[in-house]
Amino acid sequence: MPRSLGTRLLVTYVAGVLVCIVLIAAGGAVAFALRGQVFNESIANHARLIARALRFDAAGQPVGLDEARLTMWLYAGLGRETSVRVLDAAGRVVLPAGQGLAALRADNGSFEPEGRSFDAVADGLPMRVATEAIEHGGRRWYVQVAISRRFIEVMERAVGLPALGQGMLFASLASVLVFAVAMYFTLGRMLRPLRAASDSAACITPRTLDARLEVRGLPSEMLPLIEAFNRALDRLERGYVAQQDFLGTVAHELKTPLALIRAQIELHGAGDAGFDREALLRDVDQMARHVNQLLHLAEATELRNYEIGLVHLAALVDEVGDYLARLAERRRVRLDLRVASESLGWRADRGALFTLLKNLLENAIQHSPPNATVRLVADEQRISVRDQGPGLSATELPKVFERFWRGAGRRDEGSGLGLAICQEIALAHGWQLTVRSAAPGAEFVVAREAS
Repeated sequence: MPRSLGTRLLVTYVAGVLVCIVLIAAGGAVAFALRGQVFNESIANHARLIARALRFDAAGQPVGLDEARLTMWLYAGLGRETSVRVLDAAGRVVLPAGQGLAALRADNGSFEPEGRSFDAVADGLPMRVATEAIEHGGRRWYVQVAISRRFIEVMERAVGLPALGQGMLFASLASVLVFAVAMYFTLGRMLRPLRAASDSAACITPRTLDARLEVRGLPSEMLPLIEAFNRALDRLERGYVAQQDFLGTVAHELKTPLALIRAQIELHGAGDAGFDREALLRDVDQMARHVNQLLHLAEATELRNYEIGLVHLAALVDEVGDYLARLAERRRVRLDLRVASESLGWRADRGALFTLLKNLLENAIQHSPPNATVRLVADEQRISVRDQGPGLSATELPKVFERFWRGAGRRDEGSGLGLAICQEIALAHGWQLTVRSAAPGAEFVVAREAS
């Protein structure tokens, strides 16, 4: 199938023309097959016309035909090929009078007073005959119209079949012409808004991401595509703006430690008494942490980085607990890690789920006071992490997952990206990550849909 919409429509139109031609040909074939029945009906119609044109005298006897109402030369001028007779109820010929004519009868010799057509022989010629009854003055009369078989065959060969073929050819050519003209103007009108939309899309650049394609005048079949494209532009614009803001924030976050490191190096040498090696290392560590968190965030937002499989949650939670044991010990915080079953499994990327749980627990440890407990509870549908810190205010809750946001009660100098990374990982897996204030502390919940 061609890719071009115009070509597809053209093929559809051509197929429609071919179907029309086939239908016309089929109609012609049916008409040809039924030509005998049609001709019989035509003779019967002539008999009815002649019956209505009969003239009667005062005694109610047929005396002739009203030539003002009927073209009599059509019957009289063809000699033996046509015949018109008027009969009485007994089947005797009363018109034309005095010519010794007899009623035309079917092959079995019976008189046919009904309106149906039949075959007969007159003066040695095979004829096709139709009889029509008429009532006048309380008496019944019959009109017989006969046409010779050879005349019918000549008319079919000379007029009927050529006319049928020419009519079919003309109808086919007319159909092709009409379809071609309609196709040309229809395609031009229909595709004009689409071409305009295509030109508008070609003009969209990173500097004009706020532009949208016009849907007015487009065919209804194209509207879902254009609207979906506009929604994609909306998402692209939001992502581009967020990326620009992100880059600006990153530059701002890294500017301060870089300036401090530069000042240390410029103002003091390695052997200078004012040289603070520990402070310089802390600044370098903070920058390294920022860079690592930025790399984790970039990886979390790329779905192709995930390899989904069945993760045994109990083993993974133990691994995260071992990883954070020294930090918890240093902060004098106890970890209470509970998994519903040793065989409990979640479908996830193992590395991403490790990062999510590590960041949630690390955040809870950082916000918990000494001698507090950080509790993790996991089951089939949810994982919750709760601390015993000061909690979150109503104004802080909406900002928790924003990049580079840090709570006022935090006791370290983190980058403010840990929870944003958790949110990206949850979204990539189709989970929902929420936070609420608890009494005391805050509780983060990762919930997945029921399988």
